[in-house]
Amino acid sequence: MAFSRFIILLILSVTCYASNVPVFMWGDLERTSQKSNPLSTISRSEFSNIVEQELVDEPFLVVFVEETLSVEDFSRKNQDGETSFPYLHDNLKDSLYLPNVQNALNALNKLADPAKAEHVKLTENGLSAEIVKDDSRVLFINLKDAREGESRWDLLRRHNDFMEEMVSNLNKHYKVMACYTAHFPSWTIPEIHSRSRRQASDVTPGDYSFDGLKLYVKNFMLNDGITATNLGIPTATSDFNSTTMNTTLSFPTTKLTLNFHQAGGYWFFDTVTLQVTSPEVITETLYATSEVFALMDFSYRCLENVSYTSINETKQYTLTFQNFKVQPFFQNTTGPLVFGDSFNCVGFFTAPIWAGLFVVFILLAITFYGIMMMMDIRTMDRFDDPKGKTITINASE
Repeated sequence: MAFSRFIILLILSVTCYASNVPVFMWGDLERTSQKSNPLSTISRSEFSNIVEQELVDEPFLVVFVEETLSVEDFSRKNQDGETSFPYLHDNLKDSLYLPNVQNALNALNKLADPAKAEHVKLTENGLSAEIVKDDSRVLFINLKDAREGESRWDLLRRHNDFMEEMVSNLNKHYKVMACYTAHFPSWTIPEIHSRSRRQASDVTPGDYSFDGLKLYVKNFMLNDGITATNLGIPTATSDFNSTTMNTTLSFPTTKLTLNFHQAGGYWFFDTVTLQVTSPEVITETLYATSEVFALMDFSYRCLENVSYTSINETKQYTLTFQNFKVQPFFQNTTGPLVFGDSFNCVGFFTAPIWAGLFVVFILLAITFYGIMMMMDIRTMDRFDDPKGKTITINASE
């Protein structure tokens, strides 16, 4: 009985912690000078008091609600160092940021007058309903427009742009106070004294494991000389024999057959067979603009973008693998595939290494020459005796 009570208390504590989310408020605020404390948790009642003081002048309150949001999302950046929330960063001066609030949405719903509150959703097809009734003073917008294959950074950046546009439009008619929060945190760490491991997603966007082929490609870009098209996410089948492997990537209207072969301890990726079924049927062989090869059991990672182009006088097709890394295994594989060591097209002796060796050889040559000169010095082995006969040295000596 005691054990079951302990389990119930443990579950309740984890659940309560999981409801803690950050809250970012900006716009027509009264208490923008309040400092946030990242080491403390703001209870629902404390948060209700804060919001009530902000709503003294009855501004129009718009609440943007993510499915998940954590403190780490505000510092998230892409490969170019760009933040997901440039609009929120521009409003830091006139904002109130609370990093750890218990049941923030529950408190906001309690404060909102049901007669003056409106709830809509942002979906892939836009807003689910018309917004801003004449008598509405509180607007809840649930951001439920996640797209397949979209990264977390891209999702948050789209929501940043949507919030900027929405607040700008509302400011034309109202004094607006905006609030950004979520239903649940995106990072959850239970408050218990045991270690837990976060389960990573099975597939990273752009990271593909096909039968006998490990491939990382950010985008498959096909250019027909007029337009460039991102082919999307493929499915694949592979054919093997002793020295060759052909992997066919299937897209809605396009097929790409990647042709690999091995020889002399190396594998080579020379050609791609392009098959287009719409708007016209086309079959072309595309050739690599630069050599793509590596040692067996090594992966290729020389160029960030690798291109294959057709040799056609009428219409030229160019296929570009963006942020490219590949390794063929030339056999059926059942378990998870892992990239081998990367072949980066860098020789064993680079220019700095050769320069260092050249300087070392010069110093060694000078040292050996100096030692030889010192060893050739002949010292005197006879001395004059003042009481004896004078020493005579012949010229030959």
